[in-house]
Amino acid sequence: MYHYLNGKIAEKTPTVVILDVNGVGYEVRISVNTFSSLPDLGQAVKLLTHFVVREDAQLLYGFATEEEREAFKLLISISGIGPKLAITLLSGVALPDLKRAIQEKNIAVLTAISGIGQKTAERVIVELKDKIGRVEVSAGKELLHDANISDQAVEDSVLALVSLGYTKQKAKDAVQKILKETLGKKMSVEEIIRKALKHV
Repeated sequence: MYHYLNGKIAEKTPTVVILDVNGVGYEVRISVNTFSSLPDLGQAVKLLTHFVVREDAQLLYGFATEEEREAFKLLISISGIGPKLAITLLSGVALPDLKRAIQEKNIAVLTAISGIGQKTAERVIVELKDKIGRVEVSAGKELLHDANISDQAVEDSVLALVSLGYTKQKAKDAVQKILKETLGKKMSVEEIIRKALKHV
């Protein structure tokens, strides 16, 4: 029903933000991670939302990123985990760490979150280990390159090759080859792509 809200922050706490959208105040429940990314009171912000209808309430949940909203949807798809518990999980640990804990079946990380017991942690891992996205390492940080070329330029080069239809691994291999051949030379993203295309 509501895909996102764009408005000014009237009030905010680590669990709830009141968003003024053209004079209407929307109460939006949020995670601590989203709270930490909010601007100051009176500032405009766009929050992605998920609308939950229960017999006794209609609740809006807000997220700073699409990645967090998708994780929330996956969590509430698990039997026995409602929106409140999903927000608790998303508040208890940074999203990349939560994903990593699920992928590596690290129950200790999940049970360290207040309100999350052993059985709930096990259920989350069993249900989501094959569904939740792998933690991506930026290709810019992952590939070896000269200080003349920024991490962002390397990442942009890889993504450009992927958008041309190559697999991420092939794109990374080709870019890495070019970076090794041209150590010490400053190159633009376009130059890296042109050279890499000869190797994929």
